[in-house]
Amino acid sequence: MDPRLKRRKSLKVLIALIAILLVLAPFSLAHTVSKMDIKEISKNPNGATVFAGDELIDNTKVNKYPIAININYLVSQFLTGDIIGGIYSIVTGTVPVPASELVQGNVTNDGLVSNFEGPGFIKFKNNKIIVNSPNSTVWGYNEPYTRAVKTADGIDIVNIKTNQTVNHISGDDINNDTISKDYLVSGETLKTWYDQADQGDEYNLEFCLSSFSDGRSYVSPDLLKEHFPEAHNYSLQYPGATPVIIYKDPSFKEHVVSSSYTYLGDHSEYGSGANANREINARQFCAGWNGTVIPPNSSSTGKEGISFTSIKDSEASGGWASHGVCPPARTLRNAIMELGMPLPTGMTTGENAVLYGFNPTTGIVVTNTLDYPVQVIMWTEGSGTGMACYCKIIEYKPGNSSSNSTSTTNTTE
Repeated sequence: MDPRLKRRKSLKVLIALIAILLVLAPFSLAHTVSKMDIKEISKNPNGATVFAGDELIDNTKVNKYPIAININYLVSQFLTGDIIGGIYSIVTGTVPVPASELVQGNVTNDGLVSNFEGPGFIKFKNNKIIVNSPNSTVWGYNEPYTRAVKTADGIDIVNIKTNQTVNHISGDDINNDTISKDYLVSGETLKTWYDQADQGDEYNLEFCLSSFSDGRSYVSPDLLKEHFPEAHNYSLQYPGATPVIIYKDPSFKEHVVSSSYTYLGDHSEYGSGANANREINARQFCAGWNGTVIPPNSSSTGKEGISFTSIKDSEASGGWASHGVCPPARTLRNAIMELGMPLPTGMTTGENAVLYGFNPTTGIVVTNTLDYPVQVIMWTEGSGTGMACYCKIIEYKPGNSSSNSTSTTNTTE
């Protein structure tokens, strides 16, 4: 076809469309569109985590109205670049409510999440989907998501958030093949628990993150694995109710704000081999706290699943104690308190830093009173009674922030 004829034809189509718009415009002005329930057309529930490029609206559920009385909706389609949709509306005679009337905040003209850094979240307000970008630090807390409940003839696998039973396994069929590999426990271990448990007893199988700092809804284990693998792996090492950060502003830099060290020392008065066991316990304490990240104005314990060796001590409750944890505990305590943070729960201000009866990792609680996240770094050097135990505290904050003065404390009590 001659290019000039093609252009003339396109121009005629455009003129015809404009004519249709002009004819239909008066009918549009007096029409009031009935409101839709935003939760019915949203692709995500209220509070859901979303990412740049995510679709927010299920277009199949959006109301469509006659073009004759909603010409402004047709104009919106063309102005946002939805040419195909506009032509389809003309052909069918109906036009959908534009995304601009359904969504608000960090969104594109066609209703997609805009290109911001990190995980955003949505909130329903005034019958609109409001898209919020993340704060500089976002964290939630470890909470049970899936659990096994013993019944009269087996176990129910229950989703705690929805209160739905997703599976039932008879007692004889509980094994490594019937229990999901995604759970925190093997089928063999769950079977041992089942044989000893009473009807109605519960066993947590999966954890999610909930009670978020910015008010978003819970993040399921699957979403954690997919979008926040580092946070997911971290959450597996810590007990329930522990804060887990899923996002830090990329502009944050590491600032070492305090440090402390001490030596294991000789305490052979606890008997033959006591110093060797004390060394084991000191190393375990450092491993149990190393890498712990505490959000601003929040509290955390150390890792769970850390074992300690008991050493005979007539002054301890039960006659045994995990000696050797106190030297590294002093370094943690001093590095924390140098920053103006309170004495950790489960600790004393003396040489025997860990109170009897408190687990050295899950029983001690450190509270971060600073405005930014901090991370505990602990390690040992050397061996024997001269082994050195180190602790430093890293604060994560913008690179141009003024840093607290770094102090080093040597505790050799």
